[in-house]
Amino acid sequence: MEKTLILLKSDALERGLAGVILARFEVANLRIVNLEYRLPSRSQMEQHYADLKERNPRAFQRNVRYMANKPVIAVVLAGANAVQKARALVGPTEPSSAPPGTIRGDFSSDTISLADAQNRSLFNLVHAADSVDSARNEIALWFSPEET
Repeated sequence: MEKTLILLKSDALERGLAGVILARFEVANLRIVNLEYRLPSRSQMEQHYADLKERNPRAFQRNVRYMANKPVIAVVLAGANAVQKARALVGPTEPSSAPPGTIRGDFSSDTISLADAQNRSLFNLVHAADSVDSARNEIALWFSPEET
C-alpha cells in the first residue's frame, strides 16, 4: 500500500473542518494510519518546505511564518495510489480555481493575489505530498518509523 502525508492547516482547524476533511479521505478508501495534533516548530516547517526555498522564496517565508507554532493535524494515509488520490481530493493549490467536489473547491475561496496583497500565506486548508518520494520524506519528518 502506498502512503502519503496530509497536513490539516490551522485555517481548517479554526473553521472546525477536520472531521469533514478526514471523512473525504476515508470515503475515498484512504485509510488513516496515523494522526497527530502538532504545534510544529519553525525549524520543522523550514525542513518541510525546503523545496520552496529556492523555487519560490516568498512562498517559503510565508508558509513557514504561517504554519510555525500553530496547530496542525498531521495524517498518514494509506491506500492504492494514495498520493495521487489525495491530491485529486484536495484540488489545486489555489482554492479559487479548485473545482467543486474537491476539499479546496468546496471549503475555501482564497486567492494567491489576495494572499499577496495581504502579505500572508494562502489559506488553502490542506497540504498534500506531491509525489511518492516527497510523501516518504515528509512522513519521516513528521513521524518516527515505528509510527507508520
